[in-house]
Amino acid sequence: MATKLWWFYDALIIGIALISLYVGAKRGLMRSVVLVVMTVISFGISWLGCEVASPVIYERFLKEPISEALEDASSKTDPISVVTSSISSGGYGVEMTGDEIRGVISKTGDFFKNIAGEIKNNGANESEETIGEGMEESVTETMLNALIGDVVSPAVLEEILESVSGAENSIRSAVDVFLGGDRHATAEVMESVVIAPAVKLILKGIIWSLLMIILLFISRFVARAFQRVNRIPIIGPVNVILGGALGLLESAVFIYVIAQLVRLVCYLTSNSLMFMNTETVQQTYLFKYLFYYDIMTLIG
Repeated sequence: MATKLWWFYDALIIGIALISLYVGAKRGLMRSVVLVVMTVISFGISWLGCEVASPVIYERFLKEPISEALEDASSKTDPISVVTSSISSGGYGVEMTGDEIRGVISKTGDFFKNIAGEIKNNGANESEETIGEGMEESVTETMLNALIGDVVSPAVLEEILESVSGAENSIRSAVDVFLGGDRHATAEVMESVVIAPAVKLILKGIIWSLLMIILLFISRFVARAFQRVNRIPIIGPVNVILGGALGLLESAVFIYVIAQLVRLVCYLTSNSLMFMNTETVQQTYLFKYLFYYDIMTLIG
């Protein structure tokens, strides 16, 4: 039912753009130029602030409790049981003992290729490739649910990591360590290559959005001093028209900030809210492009 309200997001974009056009024309070019310059400066300060602050906040306040929680969850999770459960739930018609699974883990090479071969040899009808892919998906999801399922769903975590440069194989590396049976190493790898990048990305989004809102609010007061230019003959009308154009550009930045805040809420609530969820956003015509666009790629 809530997905039918997707139009609200597009209406919000159009509404903000029209209001910005009117407000921009009213305040004029000079004031708009000042606001644009202030917006660019605000963006730079916000980007620098989130890049510097997010790792500091994570290291000082979040790393230790996260590491302890992962250590505790890892100590309670048996990799053999996870693999056994994945085999049973896979519908392969095959059962393997704990010793057999340990034997496969001890082999060199890719575990999921090796376990797929064993399951196939024991009578499974599916191809080894299909079995391997199914086992990897099942083991990964079960492991993540056991280690972090109380905080965030594996699907949301994987979606966040898709936005992190170089994190493509982070979860797989954690799975490999987990299957090796070293609980302490599993917690360390999960924290360093999976949780830390995801949390830092979320922190960057929060810090950047808050700084932008605060600095854009301050910019309004600075720009008010240039309002009187609109009253000058000839220059005034031109100033008004160009001010409206710049108002539209400014609205794009403001709408992007809103889109990223909505995206952050979707992540933090695991898409559980009736209105703020990715299913609703994906039905929009305009808002979804700002929602999924990562402006940090412009900076590198």
